[in-house]
Amino acid sequence: MHSTGHAAPNDPAEEEASLLGDANHRSRNCIVSDESKAVPVSFLASSALHMTAASSVWAVASLFCEDPDHCRGEETRRYAASVATATALANAAGLLTLGYMKRVVHWDVRAGLVIWLLCRAVGVLGVVVGASDNLLHFTLNVIYVQATSPETISMLMGSSLACYMVGMALAPLSAGWLPSVEWTFFVAIGLFMIAILYVLLVVSPASREPGDLSATASLSSEETTMRKACTRRLAEVLLPAGFFYEYPSTILFGLSLLLYNMVQGYMINLLFIFTSLQFGFTPTNNGALLSLIAVTAAGYLIFSSFAVPKVLALAGRAPARRDTQPRLFDLGAAVLSILSQVGAALLLSQAQQVYLAASLLAVGLSTPSFVKSFVVVQFEAKARVVAALALMETAGGLLSPVVLGPWQANHSDGSAFYVAAVILGVSVLCLVVGACVRHS
Repeated sequence: MHSTGHAAPNDPAEEEASLLGDANHRSRNCIVSDESKAVPVSFLASSALHMTAASSVWAVASLFCEDPDHCRGEETRRYAASVATATALANAAGLLTLGYMKRVVHWDVRAGLVIWLLCRAVGVLGVVVGASDNLLHFTLNVIYVQATSPETISMLMGSSLACYMVGMALAPLSAGWLPSVEWTFFVAIGLFMIAILYVLLVVSPASREPGDLSATASLSSEETTMRKACTRRLAEVLLPAGFFYEYPSTILFGLSLLLYNMVQGYMINLLFIFTSLQFGFTPTNNGALLSLIAVTAAGYLIFSSFAVPKVLALAGRAPARRDTQPRLFDLGAAVLSILSQVGAALLLSQAQQVYLAASLLAVGLSTPSFVKSFVVVQFEAKARVVAALALMETAGGLLSPVVLGPWQANHSDGSAFYVAAVILGVSVLCLVVGACVRHS
């Protein structure tokens, strides 16, 4: 009798619950798979962007210097000022469009990616030097934060940035094999087109978060539509900043990213201009330097995002945590990354230390990935956190050419790197104090 009872079918309620559990498990696997599909976009976009990185700087030099390889006197000042102006304009455009991009991304993340790729494909024709890529990382991070665990979010962000660095490393080397500088721009446009096709055919739209729905709905209310056009535009631009108003304890994290990107947003241009003017570096030399930076950064990201967590897990030092608990590893890695850039900035003014300093500079490129991983897991509306941090990053990128560009234009002796080191030191301080305040 008992054996018959065990052989009988399960209770309908239990069977339904089991089926729902299996469906949820398959759904989670699907979500993770969809999130991972977005990672190659970072590589394709980076390859397209950096295909013209060194040649763009040389092209601008050719407009202002009689000999692009040896600018002198007033030519030097005009050359540095023009690069700073172009970078500031590009970053200003990114800041003004962030609020609108946030709404587009929450409607369909593929639309946000395609818009960004199209704009950059057109922008590369105009020799836009150093235009911010924060909107790309913001859009991709909106996909990654849909992951179900802090480890997965951190891994996806780290993998994406590592792929970005690999593209940064390979593109300048590939550009050196092309017949002429003009060819780099055509190849870059082709890579952008491939990236757009990949997004449309492979990437899936990300799901909305409840907090984002309410925020978006409030913007479309009758009260908002009756405001003046300028007020609406300002509201769109500042929309992501509302997160800091709701959670004041996070403002120091935002300030840390702002100060970090105030340096990083112009550091590569600062380096290229300095090496071109002081050491006579050609586009090929600067391309090799950029590849060194990118390879080192990618290696550091892969090591810190994959190898170190695996070692800690095997050693039994990765304690179980709630999904809303931050990883102290991310905080430590972010602090180490910024400090490495401080060291790089102090060494870059010396000719014999350029390549060593470039390697240290590369380690610092991973900072935003670790800071965002540390902060976003503490909140449910993760896409809002990403947008708020992206706003601060973009604002820092806007300030970077305004602060460092004029200094370099008027002081070609490399003292701009010391200014950068001081700013980065304050960034580290804000990050550490912010973590203490948030968790005190």
